[in-house]
Amino acid sequence: MRITTLGSQASKLAGVIALCAGLAACGGGSSGTALDDINGNGNGGGDNGGGDTGNEIAQIGSGSGDSFEPGVIGTEIGDNALSAGGNTVLTVNVVDGGQLITDSTQITFNSPCIAAGEALLAPIGSATGGNENEDSASNVISTSNGQASVRYTANGCIGEDQVKASTTYGGSVISANTTITVESDTVTSISYVDANPNYITLKGTGSAEASEVRFQVRGSTGAPVKGVEVNFTLSTTAGGLELVNDTATSGANGYVTTTVQSGTTPTSVRITAITDGGIASQSSELVVSTGLPDQNSMTIAASDLTPNAWHYVNVTSQITVNAADAFNNPVPDGTPIYFTAHGGAIESACLTQSSSSDEENEGGINGSCSVTWQSQEPKPEADMGFTPYREDPSDHSEMPKLICDNGSPVTAFHCRDGRVRILATTIGNESFIDVNNNGLYDPNKDVFYTASSPGGDSNRRAINCLAAEPVSGSASHVTSETGSTAYGCDDLGSPYIDRNFDGKYNSAREEIATTTAGDDNEYIPGDGIYNGALCREADAAAGLCSRDTVLTRAELTLIMSCDRNPIIWGIPNALELDPGSSTSIRFLLADCNGNGLPGGTEVSVNTDASIGVEAVVNPEGELAKSTEPGGGFLLISADASEAADGIVIVEVTMPDGTKYSRTVDVHSEIPEPEDDDS
Repeated sequence: MRITTLGSQASKLAGVIALCAGLAACGGGSSGTALDDINGNGNGGGDNGGGDTGNEIAQIGSGSGDSFEPGVIGTEIGDNALSAGGNTVLTVNVVDGGQLITDSTQITFNSPCIAAGEALLAPIGSATGGNENEDSASNVISTSNGQASVRYTANGCIGEDQVKASTTYGGSVISANTTITVESDTVTSISYVDANPNYITLKGTGSAEASEVRFQVRGSTGAPVKGVEVNFTLSTTAGGLELVNDTATSGANGYVTTTVQSGTTPTSVRITAITDGGIASQSSELVVSTGLPDQNSMTIAASDLTPNAWHYVNVTSQITVNAADAFNNPVPDGTPIYFTAHGGAIESACLTQSSSSDEENEGGINGSCSVTWQSQEPKPEADMGFTPYREDPSDHSEMPKLICDNGSPVTAFHCRDGRVRILATTIGNESFIDVNNNGLYDPNKDVFYTASSPGGDSNRRAINCLAAEPVSGSASHVTSETGSTAYGCDDLGSPYIDRNFDGKYNSAREEIATTTAGDDNEYIPGDGIYNGALCREADAAAGLCSRDTVLTRAELTLIMSCDRNPIIWGIPNALELDPGSSTSIRFLLADCNGNGLPGGTEVSVNTDASIGVEAVVNPEGELAKSTEPGGGFLLISADASEAADGIVIVEVTMPDGTKYSRTVDVHSEIPEPEDDDS
């Protein structure tokens, strides 16, 4: 006889076992007693659940009625092998008492290949009760009619895959199995996927010195192929550039990876991947560079150089820095840029990024980042005042200018309020002129200007070397038939905030820019040699250059523009003209502090209160933004046939609509006609 077990129902099982013992004692037959497994599959002789089976539990399998096979998943291809990338339908039925169940249940399909993503499942709605809300990426199928079908697609799976379908019903877990054999695919392609990162730095610079380069192997169906051996080679090994591994075997998704380790020479390299069958592919260009900004490749800019901020708080301007290395490759993402300002407030730092690494920075530029400056105290105050000036007060055609109270030009001394110095710094390398274009610094061959360099404008160079941001040698290296006019300086001292705009460090009042709180706040002049990653180790050991880093820097002057009481200077109060004549008047336009007027300021001329007078002003309309005062040109003409009389008004309209003006009282007389004695 056969007894069907009832899962975990311990009391019933105990009773059944007791009954078995009793029957055996009464001579119940030599065949003994067979206990069914959880799917009702007997482990002994006799039929499968037929006749007087007593209690039965639900079963999962394939087919129906007399052809029902418990514990077996039905497959569309039967015992045949599945082609690489091919698909087949898997079907199971859940029955209870020989009938399909009508209760809702969930059936889970799984296998090693499914778990690894090497086989994909998609539900077939008609076999799952018509549920159109099934998740096509799920291996769990809901059914309310006892039937479940999925489409199994090989996606890199090779060989035998043991598939299991299981569900919980009536408090018991029941399952069915099948084995799908997937044929091997034919490798037809290998393609470059990516390099992470695609920019690595020279060995010993401390930044990312290795890159993982990835390829993918695919077969004739387009599906990934695993288990394929791939060999790698480099297009160059300059400077010790090498592969950490020159062979790899494709994994579940067909990926193979090699690691490129940088050397000591800047270069670009491509990696070739080739299968044993001779199918090959080459990567995109991988750049090996210093990874550090160099001095002449660092730029700073402001979204508004003249914000209308002198009388207002929280007026902002975006300060952006772009940085590149000695080969003008943008610096890697994540390079920190530090900021200091001696007026208003500025964010302390930002990290360079690219549009590809920051979805919110779409359209952004590689190697750049921005911070916000905002107006507030302190407001920079000048050391002294200034005065509008014209060498010949009676010559209205002469352009006026501003001079400091000590007689210096305002552009050469700190005598105007509202001028904010902003300094950006980052760890980098000094610059040099690579005469032989070999990408390395060669002492006594390449040009590296210091304060003591001969030739060119040596006096100007000595002064330039004192600046917080010296003009680089490459920027000033202009040659002609008469010789070099170079005055640049590549030898960097400590960066500092030049509060008084005199181009040299004044220890009593100017801060040294540092990157950490522990740095000494002491000015150190240039050391007379090139400092940077492009110094050869042998030359560094000989003291001809150094591989040490420096603080590269860029600075700008931002004006906290004033929108009250602008300076309109140089226009006379009165003007006497001959009939039919004209005169030109040059005048000065500046804000209340002697700086450029705020953006949005407009200039116009008005002759409505005059007769016999014409006037033209230039510029007219909205002024271009400028940190420095501007010049205006006023042309006044008297009519030849009638007397000129009245006023000409030059009007300056500030961004908020407030108007300021200067007037000229214009007069001319028509002479009496002579008597005609004839």
